[in-house]
This record gives sequence, C-alpha cells and structure tokens, in this order.
Amino acid sequence: MSVVTEYARPREFIALAAFLMATIALAIDMMLPAMGQMAIDLELSEPARISWVILGIFAGLIFGQLVFGPLSDAIGRRGAIQIGIVIFLIGTGVCALTESFEVLIVGRVLQGFGGAATRIVTQAMVRDRFAGREMARVMSFVMTIFILVPIFAPMIGQVVLWFGNWQMLFVTLGGFLAIILGWFSLRQPETLTHRRTITVSHLSEALQTVLTNEQSLRFTLAAGVSFGGLVSYLSSAQHIFQDIYQTGEWFPVLLGATAASIVISSLVNANYVRRFGMETICRIAFSIQILWSAFYLILYVNGDPISLIAWLVYIALILFLMGLTFANLQSVALEPMGAIAGTASTVIGSLMTAISLSVGIVFSQFMGNSANPLILTFFMTGLIALLLIRLKAKPSHP
Repeated sequence: MSVVTEYARPREFIALAAFLMATIALAIDMMLPAMGQMAIDLELSEPARISWVILGIFAGLIFGQLVFGPLSDAIGRRGAIQIGIVIFLIGTGVCALTESFEVLIVGRVLQGFGGAATRIVTQAMVRDRFAGREMARVMSFVMTIFILVPIFAPMIGQVVLWFGNWQMLFVTLGGFLAIILGWFSLRQPETLTHRRTITVSHLSEALQTVLTNEQSLRFTLAAGVSFGGLVSYLSSAQHIFQDIYQTGEWFPVLLGATAASIVISSLVNANYVRRFGMETICRIAFSIQILWSAFYLILYVNGDPISLIAWLVYIALILFLMGLTFANLQSVALEPMGAIAGTASTVIGSLMTAISLSVGIVFSQFMGNSANPLILTFFMTGLIALLLIRLKAKPSHP
C-alpha cells in the first residue's frame, strides 16, 4: 500500500507540488532579464554587486532548510509551508517597494529563507503520501515540471518587463505565490500522521553523522562544489548574454534554450542510472566536463573572446552534464544515513547550499568582459568534484 493519507488526488497533488518546488527557481530565473536595469536604477558603481540578487536567495536557503525541515516534523507540513510562503511574500514585498540595493538583498534573503519550505517540505509531503515505486513515479512527474521552470521563467520575466519595470517582476511573483498559497490552503490536507519534536541536538547529531561518514561527506562536498559552478553561471548570465554578447531581448530565449539540455539529461539519467549506477554516471559526466572545458581553455588560451555560437555550444553541454550529476550526488550522499535520512537530508541540503554559495561568490568575482573565466570555473569545479568522489579512504589493516 503506497498511499498513506485519506485523500489522494494524484494529478492535482503533482501539479501543486511542482509549483511549490518551482518557487525558488522562478524567483531566480524571472529576475535575470532585469538585472542590468536593476544595477542602473540602484546606481551600483561595481556591476559585480548585482550578482547578490541571485546569491541572496541561496544565502536564505542555507538557514531556511535547517529551520523548515525540523519545523514540518513538529507542526505538520501544511503549517510549515504556509509560514514559509508568508515569509517569502514579505520578502517579495520588500523587494518590490525598496529603492535601496541593501534592502533589496535583505528581501531576497527572506525570499530564500521562506522558499526553503516550499522546496524541502514539499519533498517530505510527497514521502508522506506515497512510497516505493509510486513515490518515484510521482517525483518524476514533479521534477519534470520543476525542470521546465528555468526554460520559461526568463521569458516570463521579459514579457513582464515589456509592460512594466523590474519592480513589476516582484509584484507578479508575489501574485503567483499568493494564488498558490490559497490553492494549497484550500485543497491540500495535512499529510503528516505522527508529529515529533526535533531539537537542536537532533540536528547536531545529524550534522556529526554526515561529517564523520566518509561517503556522505565526500558526495556532499562534491555536490556543493559542482553546484557552485552553476550558481556562478546564474549570477553572471545576464552580464554574459546582454553585456558581453549584446543579445538584448533574445537573452531569455537563449538562456531557456540552453537550459533545455537539463531536461534531456534528466531523461537520459532516468533511463541509464539502473544500468550503470549513480557513481559511474557522475564520474563519466565530470570527466567529460573537465575535458570539454580544457578543450575550450586551450582553444582560447591567447585570450581571444569566445563567439556567441561557441559559447552556446559550450554551456549547453555543461548544463547537460550537470543534469546528470546533481540528483545522483545527493542520492549517494544520503545512502548511508539510514534511520536519520529525513534530518540528514536537511543537513546535507544546507551544507551543499552553503558550499555552492561560497564557490559561487568566489568565482563570480573574476567575471570581466569575457566568458572565459566561467569556463575556467567549470573546469576547476568539475576537477575538484571528480577528485572528491574518487577519493575513497584506504581500508585500515591490523
């Protein structure tokens, strides 16, 4: 028996779960076409600072995941998600009304903090309602819709900008989340059957378990470093496409077209992961990422700028390879956690986000008037991630 609640509206539940999990992706990708105008309106003397419009979301996510995972075990999934969405809406209102860059970033951190509930608690809600193959089937539908968001969100953002300023993006985003909150509150029953109190000691124990388990630690670090390359890319995408390549309103279309490769890689991974295994796929993907990036670095070693077509070819394959690794790395990291998998997933998610944010901040500082530094970023993050997943402790001998 896979269904664990009295109510089972699979199609509506899948749609609702997908929209909830897409909240963070929508909050990031809708803003990308407007970042150049934000920098001008907010009078930023250092253009690199605008990357915090993206990095701020991830900063909020780090702490939000640690709070809302345990909170949902204590008060229930409905209450945790509702609180998270309200905090997200408050942050959205701050972003829409402010004329200060610093206050804007505070609003983005609040969005990330509240949005953590829609991400991590929704996954727990799926686990509550379904089990086994039925859970895997539901999650595949949810993730398919979720992955489509980065393709269409920049285009939605561009359409909004045709009719208003960048503040209207936050108004639109807030309206969407208000509708989702109403839908969720009216139609989604509580899925948690047994509530339990999670203390700080539980989180501390889970953190210690993750840090002392060689496999979990290696793959958590690898996932964080690898995803840090993607964070660096997202925070500099507007600068690359609109400032360096002067794509104008074609930016969201080109960004979405390259992101489509992630959808393809997810389908490929689903078909081949049983045959080859998660670790093997990760090793192959990172090896190709390193070789592909090295080829481009050698090709442009003299400092010549990369053409737009060459850049699109490069980044499309990189995103395809990242689509193969990210879910697999998390799954391998969680494998040894056993009975504390729920709390451990919260800790692992926060650690990964913290690492990826740190990596993204470091590498985003090197962006100039060329996309070349980002190629070096993907080369280095791929190399470090590959070394981490291949670095196994040697068995001790008496």
